[in-house]
Amino acid sequence: MESDALAALRGDPIDWRYKGFPAAADGVTPATLRERGWNLLAGDLPTPVLLLKENALDHNLRLMADWCSARGVSLAPHGKTTMSPELYDRQLALGAWGITAANIAQVRVYRAFGIERVLLANELVEPAALRWVAAEVAADPQFDFYCLADSVEAVQRMTEALKPPRRPLQVLVELGLAGGRTGARSLDQAAEVAAAVSDSPALELAGVEGYEGILHGENAFAEVDDFLDELRLLVSRMDFDGREEIVVTAGGSAYFDQVADRLSAVPARLVLRSGCYVTHDSGFYEHLSPLGGRATRPDRAAAATGKRPQAAVSDPQRLWPALEAWGAVLSRPEPELALLLMGKRDAPYDIDLPFPFAVRGSDGLRDSDGMEVVDLNDQHAFLRLPADDSLAVGDLVGCGISHPCTAFDKWRLIPIVDDDYTVVDAVHTFF
Repeated sequence: MESDALAALRGDPIDWRYKGFPAAADGVTPATLRERGWNLLAGDLPTPVLLLKENALDHNLRLMADWCSARGVSLAPHGKTTMSPELYDRQLALGAWGITAANIAQVRVYRAFGIERVLLANELVEPAALRWVAAEVAADPQFDFYCLADSVEAVQRMTEALKPPRRPLQVLVELGLAGGRTGARSLDQAAEVAAAVSDSPALELAGVEGYEGILHGENAFAEVDDFLDELRLLVSRMDFDGREEIVVTAGGSAYFDQVADRLSAVPARLVLRSGCYVTHDSGFYEHLSPLGGRATRPDRAAAATGKRPQAAVSDPQRLWPALEAWGAVLSRPEPELALLLMGKRDAPYDIDLPFPFAVRGSDGLRDSDGMEVVDLNDQHAFLRLPADDSLAVGDLVGCGISHPCTAFDKWRLIPIVDDDYTVVDAVHTFF
């Protein structure tokens, strides 16, 4: 990655633009944060605050890198999870093959920080976006770019907009699922798209792509295997015209073990696109991930029951929750209700509400037994708790989160803390 661009971020002053940092941060930079010794539990950070635990973050990054290396698969983590150049840099330093994007705005962020290999896991049909990509590819011979196509019409639009580029765009034919998102709905349709790509003077057929992560429910494991078998069959039917390296990519954050097992024999570079492993979570992916606490049934309802043991990070073969959201107790207007300074603008809520796991009160840090977040407003969390609990106004409540993809986008700068909750660094996001 571009070291100058990263250095500029490290030297960018922390000021009023960034919530979760004290006013005393004015003039402080991420590079000098460690020197300040700010500690969440000591009351040095205003809430709401979303934070990253460095120990868990480092563990997750290394565990996934080692897991992929041991199985001979490549990893192009989906950057939309974090949109954080500092985290991309750490992923690439540990051997990531590239970074996955979902749209051109994300690709532009990646290019601003010098990322040389990008997999756009989406169709690319807008003329302005196509022209920009073509210019980037032409200007930088090292820029290795891939995008998807799932219809002959999309191939025609790409070809017309590019007319042709100096270097052809590498295209992966996308196979989809009935009722799902993009992707050709049959092998025959996918073969027609592949033929159209091969005939285009502006494009180069580079491989195939699929996404199995939309499958949930009692039969999800079997349905994922069936879809991956279709993807493997598609590869065998395609003519890549002597291309040196074929790319086959699938694998979200829930079933990447099945992708590695089912597609390992395909004569191609197998690329996983898991993104949420970076921070893992305390709910949805803790339940579904093969490196988490996956149960026998991958149904979402089970993930929403019970409190997640946020501090249970002793198993070296499992991902650890690295994201936590903390809010101060603003009011306890009823015996069994407290209001926290933390809402929809601060914590994810699209799948599960935050999971309380700890309280910092006048007597120190303790478990949050019997507590449950039952609702979120824009800026408040409704916390149900036993009437005899000693939780007081001004105490801090720490919560695990579910689905990190909808957590990072609410924060422009996220502090990183050690196991004692002392701030040691921070990462930027660009959404």
